[in-house]
Amino acid sequence: MKPKHFSSLRLSTQEEYGQVQTLCDIIKELNEEKHFKSAQEVYDGIAPIMDRYMKRGTIGELTRQHVNAGLLNDESLFHNGQLDCDALREKLLESITTDKDDKYERIMAQRDVFKFVGLLMYFNYFRKYTSVEQIREDFCQHLFDEETPDGDLSKSWLNDKMFFCFPMGGHAYPYFSFFWALDSLWEYISDENGVLDNEKLQKKMIDEYQTGKKEMGLEALVDAHYSDDGPCHPEVFFPNTKEFYGPVLVAVEDERRFIESCGEGKGPNRYPFWYEHGLLQSILDKKSGCSSSDTERD
Repeated sequence: MKPKHFSSLRLSTQEEYGQVQTLCDIIKELNEEKHFKSAQEVYDGIAPIMDRYMKRGTIGELTRQHVNAGLLNDESLFHNGQLDCDALREKLLESITTDKDDKYERIMAQRDVFKFVGLLMYFNYFRKYTSVEQIREDFCQHLFDEETPDGDLSKSWLNDKMFFCFPMGGHAYPYFSFFWALDSLWEYISDENGVLDNEKLQKKMIDEYQTGKKEMGLEALVDAHYSDDGPCHPEVFFPNTKEFYGPVLVAVEDERRFIESCGEGKGPNRYPFWYEHGLLQSILDKKSGCSSSDTERD
């Protein structure tokens, strides 16, 4: 179920609003109030927000309501029978994040939109949606349905890994790796008084990797800022967090490219769309008369 040209399904690096950017934006908002002086202070300060996010689910109630309501009743999401995911993302961002009084909910809602549209882009490759009703059927009647035996997946499996099992457990690897780096890099992200600087935080934890990836390419970036995981897993590369932060990278055998991992190294995230594949399969399994190979609409 892995599309041959899977890279075309991803949003561009600069457009993607992922787990780490979400975490950075929450920290920046907190820092405006608390003026953190250590990584431990950040860790302690963000705990209530993380707990709230866990209870809320990665894709929150308001986003699910918009999906269930049909997104756009005039079907303007479709042009010549093709789903326009860019238009959907912009419409959801406008309708869900605009005029929110709660700044943390606004950040979480923005992650909602990118998470949902990313899933939809993958699903659409196989499901070939032609109407909003088909999207509602897959997402609202199967993925987001609290009455099913598996429950509402937006509050369990659908949670971003860095929020899943917080504050304990290996599934939260991206969360803990971020704080390991935060502690190591504090001199690079704080001002002359040792207080966290929001602009430096964004630059060090997000922008440097994105810029290096764009300008140098991943091979050169690995040579400059990464170390391999030793003789047991020489194809897995971790950032040298004494001076640099980025995702774990896994070299693809016999190919001159790398895959960004959430930290499992040779685990599930070495395979593109492993997570999305599982969710799509859960929908297909629930549909009567659908086999595991029945991935497209007739």
